[in-house]
Amino acid sequence: MSKNFKLTVQKDHISKLAKANPVNALSELIWNALDADADKVEVFFNETEQGLTEVIVRDNGDGIEYTQIESLFGSLGGSWKKGRDKTIKERFLHGKEGQGRFKAFAIGRVVVWKVVYKKDNRFFEYQIECHADELNDFSVSNEIESDKKTSGIEVSISEINKKSGHINESKLKKLISIFAIYLIKYPSVIIFLNGEKIELNDFIKNDKTIPLNNIEYNDVNHAVELRVLEWNNSQLDNKELLFCDSKGFALENYRGRFKVGGEFSFSAFLKSSLIEDLQIDNLLAFPELDPLKSLVDNTLSTLQTYFFDRRLADCQAELEKWKEEKIYPYENEALNPVEEAERKMFDIVAVNIKRNLPSFDINDKKGKKFQLRMLKQAIEKNPEELQTIIEEVLNLSNEKRNQFAELLKETSLTSIISASALVAERLKFIAGLEELLFDTEAKKHFKERSQLHKILAENTWIFGDEFSLSVSDKSLTTVLKKHCELINKDIVIDSPVTLIDGSRGIVDLMLSKAIPRNHKEELEHLVVELKAPKVNIGDDEIRQIKKYAFAVAKDERFRNINTRWNFWIISNDIDDFAQEELKQHENESGLLYKRDGLMIWIKTWSEVIRENKHRLEFIRNQLDYNIEREDAVTHLKEKYAEFTKGIKTSFDKAR
Repeated sequence: MSKNFKLTVQKDHISKLAKANPVNALSELIWNALDADADKVEVFFNETEQGLTEVIVRDNGDGIEYTQIESLFGSLGGSWKKGRDKTIKERFLHGKEGQGRFKAFAIGRVVVWKVVYKKDNRFFEYQIECHADELNDFSVSNEIESDKKTSGIEVSISEINKKSGHINESKLKKLISIFAIYLIKYPSVIIFLNGEKIELNDFIKNDKTIPLNNIEYNDVNHAVELRVLEWNNSQLDNKELLFCDSKGFALENYRGRFKVGGEFSFSAFLKSSLIEDLQIDNLLAFPELDPLKSLVDNTLSTLQTYFFDRRLADCQAELEKWKEEKIYPYENEALNPVEEAERKMFDIVAVNIKRNLPSFDINDKKGKKFQLRMLKQAIEKNPEELQTIIEEVLNLSNEKRNQFAELLKETSLTSIISASALVAERLKFIAGLEELLFDTEAKKHFKERSQLHKILAENTWIFGDEFSLSVSDKSLTTVLKKHCELINKDIVIDSPVTLIDGSRGIVDLMLSKAIPRNHKEELEHLVVELKAPKVNIGDDEIRQIKKYAFAVAKDERFRNINTRWNFWIISNDIDDFAQEELKQHENESGLLYKRDGLMIWIKTWSEVIRENKHRLEFIRNQLDYNIEREDAVTHLKEKYAEFTKGIKTSFDKAR
């Protein structure tokens, strides 16, 4: 006798499941078949001139016993898989929530399950039917003995909705990436799409597993692994990151935007028990929050490195050929990380240009050698302009142009080379400045306002990279105007800022920075008073810097709880009076005065230079960069020729 039963759950809850993506809905039906130990799953699409009329998913799994129907279909979440990790055939289970079957309604209005199962060496069959507009009502036929000799379920979906009517071949190929890991793990399982067996060997170009750093969540240390499947572009054009459980089965797609991989087609499977915990906590939908954010950031960084190495590997054949022809512009091994970075960028860009510039191979050996050497120089001298050069030389499509732009950005080599050039420039500057300040001859002639001041105004990084120049050689009234501008404070400045004695002070340098670790509206100002190298800091100099600081402290227009003020007086040396003054704050070297967000410091150039050298020491060691003192002085005098006229050094006298 046939029977009907109602689903004991709110209809709107089922309706949400029934609005799933059609391809994802189809994948859930396939997963149900695999979890029932099916070795063979077939998907058919019946079409007429009017379009898609029916979707059928057929498997040879275990089916469902008649006595279990109501417990499985009668409640959302009813699943025989709960409490189990593996099937009878020892395969890992995918779903345990009992929701996948209801996603069939995302494809069509009418769903029929034709079930054959085996019991006591006999086969029985029946069918279940449900309509999308009556999702709570299931109709079940009588059970009869079957003449079929194989168990399984055939799910027939008809009255296809508009969304599913647009399922095409390219969308169906999405199923390949979804089931790739499962098919690799269980090679005896076969899936057919419209009569064609999924042959992974036709699609997979490369398969790589990369261990990532463990992540702790809720006091549990989770292992993390990244598996990258590269696809043959002609077969599957795909770029995706999938969140997977500890068995490697996809639970969710990463929906954030990412530019990784360029010309490569791939699926990246992020595998961890952490993913399962985050799914239970409903956090997979929030990749902008930790710990998922840290996990994704690390994954994308790893993928960038991986595809960079893949590009290098793809280039090797061309590079070896150029080396044999003796047109490769690098002769010796790279001596340091900068040269190595330049060479890697050259290898990738050169081979890509060769592949996109047909005229390259037409050139004779001499012409090729010239072109490669010019590219080498462009990378060494101006890597930021590389993209512009490429666009001018090659007539690339927008897609190719974007790939090149992504390649240059993705590898981070441009920033490495540019940063190394910046560090090298700064090392030369510091070495040259040190000579001009302390060389016996040079410091006699090195003037504070017209020379030292002008050079430092263009190199404020020496006081800290986070500072930017706000005021140079201006009055305290100008300092007030700039301060008000930075804090967005609209006040009328109808009288000048004066020192305690009523005079007007001129500030050498005022530098400013935001304080991001607290609030972006917080500011820190650094006012620097420079003295010529031959002038030691003593009573007069201390009185001068204190006047500037106290002028700011007493003027209510400067008052702002979110602003800190630091005042520096700086020269080569300090006298005995200054030494005694500094003993008031022996715990903080160089501190002269401290009160209510205002601090006054005495600094020597040897301290500032030493701090800068310390900041750059690690990078200098990595670059294996050595500075010759004479070269550094020459570099500084050439670059700042207008500010160094008349300065002679001991090197000049030795010539």
